[in-house]
Amino acid sequence: MLDVLTQTLLTAYQTHRHRLDGVTLYLACSGGRDSLSLAYACHLLYQAGQIDRLPILLHVHHGWQSANDDWAKLVEIWAIQHGFDYQILPVTLPKNSETHARQARYDAMLSVMNDHDVLMLAHHAHDQAETVLMRLIDGAGVQGLSGMKSWQAKFGHDKQVWLWRAWLELSREQITAFAWHHKLPFVDDLTNTDTAYVRGVLRTQILPLLSTINPKAIANIARSSQLLCETAAWQDQAVDEYLAQLSHEKNHLPYQAVMAVQAFEQLPSLAQSAVLHRWLQGDEPLPPSQQTTQSVLELMARTDNDHRSQIIWQGAYHRYVICRYDAYLYRYRADVWRLLKAGVQADELPYLQHEHQHELGELTLVTDERVQILLKCQQAITHAQKVEKTTPIIIGKHTYKAKKLAQQLRLPPWLRGHLWQVVVADGGHWLIAPMMVWRLPDGERVALDNFAPVGRMVYNG
Repeated sequence: MLDVLTQTLLTAYQTHRHRLDGVTLYLACSGGRDSLSLAYACHLLYQAGQIDRLPILLHVHHGWQSANDDWAKLVEIWAIQHGFDYQILPVTLPKNSETHARQARYDAMLSVMNDHDVLMLAHHAHDQAETVLMRLIDGAGVQGLSGMKSWQAKFGHDKQVWLWRAWLELSREQITAFAWHHKLPFVDDLTNTDTAYVRGVLRTQILPLLSTINPKAIANIARSSQLLCETAAWQDQAVDEYLAQLSHEKNHLPYQAVMAVQAFEQLPSLAQSAVLHRWLQGDEPLPPSQQTTQSVLELMARTDNDHRSQIIWQGAYHRYVICRYDAYLYRYRADVWRLLKAGVQADELPYLQHEHQHELGELTLVTDERVQILLKCQQAITHAQKVEKTTPIIIGKHTYKAKKLAQQLRLPPWLRGHLWQVVVADGGHWLIAPMMVWRLPDGERVALDNFAPVGRMVYNG
């Protein structure tokens, strides 16, 4: 008969078998009680023929302590004795801190994994309680307070892997009893209880105190995080539905996004902050801080004509610039923003006849280190001319140029260096700028997304 830990792992393995097919399974093994117990439970199930493979053990050697060499050797010897493949991954930490060490460990492990591979982690209910309390102290919202997920996507090294925590509902005492019963040679990392670190204070002082108030405190915190996780899933679904109302999904690209402020203001007031939070996140693995979201909300509520305000947000992958013009909110990847602000010189346009007659109607306007702006039409482009400050444009019965033209078109200041007059094969005349197209001579705006029916100016990162 299986013990609670091994049975819990087997049940999780059988439940999520579809996630494990066709990918490589890894296990983060520090040599400590929790991870060595998880590895041994895998060993027991494999020996009993109840799982079809053993995970590859990954041990990160960060060199914080002189004992780290001994821990790496312990994992190596134990893995060989029990039939595990293993890898020892040395890392160099720029700073001796919890955050840097955790990120360095994940970076090292992701570097040897492939897209969609699975990494087993031995986190348990006590770890969950510590995580929730840390996030509570930091002022986290529903998503943060929902704690660690049993299955969670992790991004890095241009890939996505899955973190799998099968023991989140088990206690530290259950794992300790398992480790002692099987005489596992685990190591004790003294930094885990070092009160110089927040987690050490929570582990040695706060959680024991809470347990004296209520012996079920840790289990209750873990249960509350699970309830919040369900709430967060419901909130995600609702936010996705609201986002779908704001703009077409094709307008949400890694380098640019636009939102109609009026449509946003029609959403329920209680949903607006969460919807904006997700919209700002885009394709980043984590959203911006609540403070950043609040700053953007204040920008959207402004009624003055100052369009110079910019909010900067540093995501995990890229830096972003958020700004507003008229009734629209814009989010640009910072490298694209710099390209837009720099403008395009007319002599940078390659005036080669065969390029104008390209069957795809594609024309490169400018290139920097990583980003190209391309002008594309469904029909061949027969003529393209950059609109300068002195270029007169007839719209209806009036002639406009320079600032008056931009105001008539409601063209944001940062896009005015990218306005082009285009003639296509059927003789149609158009004005085109990134994400905007106007028909001439009436000046009607055809589209505000960058998939206009006639032409488009897009970025290729």
